[in-house]
Amino acid sequence: MNILIIYGGNSSEKEVSIKTGIAVHSALDGLFDSKMLMLNDDYKIVKDHYKKGDIVFNCLHGGYGEDGEIQSFFEKEEIKFVGSSSYSCNLAIDKFASKKIVRSLNYKVPYGKIVYDSSAFNEFDAPFIVKPNNEGSSVGFYEIFNQKDLETAFKKNKEHKNGLLAEEKINGREITVPILDGKALPIVEIISESKVYDYNSKYVSSDTDYIVPANINNDVYKEILRMSEEIFLKMNCRHYSRLDFILNSDNVPYFLELNTYPGMTDKSLFPKSAASIGLSFKNLIKKLVLLAKDSA
Repeated sequence: MNILIIYGGNSSEKEVSIKTGIAVHSALDGLFDSKMLMLNDDYKIVKDHYKKGDIVFNCLHGGYGEDGEIQSFFEKEEIKFVGSSSYSCNLAIDKFASKKIVRSLNYKVPYGKIVYDSSAFNEFDAPFIVKPNNEGSSVGFYEIFNQKDLETAFKKNKEHKNGLLAEEKINGREITVPILDGKALPIVEIISESKVYDYNSKYVSSDTDYIVPANINNDVYKEILRMSEEIFLKMNCRHYSRLDFILNSDNVPYFLELNTYPGMTDKSLFPKSAASIGLSFKNLIKKLVLLAKDSA
């Protein structure tokens, strides 16, 4: 069995994808025969490198790597791959649509709507949050205090022609819940010096702290794990994902998003959580490969 690691892509998260690809390749060394394939615009070249029985380890983040497009291609070509189906990816990448699903389960989500220009400033209490509806890694994320901030956010996100997602800002603790094979791993709390866990906090700054397991009231902790597993199941995800929440001052969790292909770098949250229960990065990656191998 050969493992084909695909990474790179053409999204704004390419740099993170490259780091994930290198880390996964290093973890698989000595476990399986594996090779790396850098992708750019044309992902169909995977067919030239894949043989029946191989497994594709998708290390792409954002864009066609996470929105269901490449997963649909894999399904059509009967290519085995790590991660969720095209349906689940397409749903999860759409933050607005996924929050509708979570709301239908009677869980809390921030009030939000798709906005198209800076006149939407008057529809929210400042400060509020604006971000692309279908990007990850906090790409294009802005905290809006005045109308000029909103104008800037639209200028910086001008490639997003279908509007931006504007949401009320929920003040509280930032937490994330990794899911492995349908089961929640320990909750990670993120404490960022910048007060906002943006791209810089995730991948550049050394001033971001992580507490795992998060110090949360035991009953609330268990409820967050249970609801995370329920959301994962409701969205028909498989193998692994990571769910992000804000826990407000009343210990009420607000769902933010589900990441079907969370980062797997030395700064990534999923491996930190796994390590806290003695699951090494090498064994985590091995587990994901075996889950894909056994998938229908």
